[in-house]
Amino acid sequence: MRDLVKIAKVVRDTLELDFEAARILDVRVREDFDFDGSEILRVDVLFEGTPKDLDAKKVSGTVRLVRPKLMKEANERAFPLFSFISKGDVGAERFEAA
Repeated sequence: MRDLVKIAKVVRDTLELDFEAARILDVRVREDFDFDGSEILRVDVLFEGTPKDLDAKKVSGTVRLVRPKLMKEANERAFPLFSFISKGDVGAERFEAA
């Protein structure tokens, strides 16, 4: 059984080290399947700041940064798909309900 709490912690710990300009507020992980039926992880990252606070190079490299750590620390092989959501773009209550 997949430990979504542990996966979220690995993601958060990894991103907090790499994203200095935008504070990570929360990470939510959901199991899903892609169009081929392969298991994936949908990872929503709620951050404080604006989208321009995120370095586009770092955002585009998130999977390469996080995936090896997920494999090593959580024994997780499902491919993570990331969404970065600014706290200003969505209320925290709506994020929690998702």
